[in-house]
Amino acid sequence: MLMLDSHFRTLRGFQVLIEKEWISFGHKFASFIDCVWQMTKQFPTAFEFNEHLLLTILDHLYSCRFGTFLYNCESARDVNEVRTKTLSLWSLVNSKMEIYLNPFYTPESGRVLYPVASMRHLELWVTYYIRWNPRIQHQQQSPVEQRYRELLALRDEYLKKLEQLQMSDSSSTSSDLANSTAPNAASSTPPKQYLRTPL
Repeated sequence: MLMLDSHFRTLRGFQVLIEKEWISFGHKFASFIDCVWQMTKQFPTAFEFNEHLLLTILDHLYSCRFGTFLYNCESARDVNEVRTKTLSLWSLVNSKMEIYLNPFYTPESGRVLYPVASMRHLELWVTYYIRWNPRIQHQQQSPVEQRYRELLALRDEYLKKLEQLQMSDSSSTSSDLANSTAPNAASSTPPKQYLRTPL
């Protein structure tokens, strides 16, 4: 479904996919998340969410902080009233959506993904599987992604300044119009006279 429908590659669509296909039916969740991460590496602009979302989901898979992943089936969740007694993980994710967004995302509604499943193209997910190893330093944000975020912040700043300038310009134009329509004998200028010269 991720490969065929771009809706499930958005942040909200991915939540629906997890609820529908994995929580309800109990598939191998950890294997699924690793496959999604491999696809995000092969198609870095196709997914609206980033690696941080996948890490958050896996961290809370067994944390029991949220009721989203408690019990093995829907009937057990209904009997134990999970939805009324616990919070959903999506309440946390949706309250801080900006930290889970991929800055390189470009929405393409009809695009179908064809990932390469060859072992040569698979990578070890270091920030998940080896992140607690003291020998492995925690990977920082890539310089390209960091620069992209800086440029986005700069763009937002310039757009705000442009909006302020347009607002001040429109208010000064309206005040000039109001002044020009008011009768003022002192400021009136005599009409221009044109001289005719023979050719």
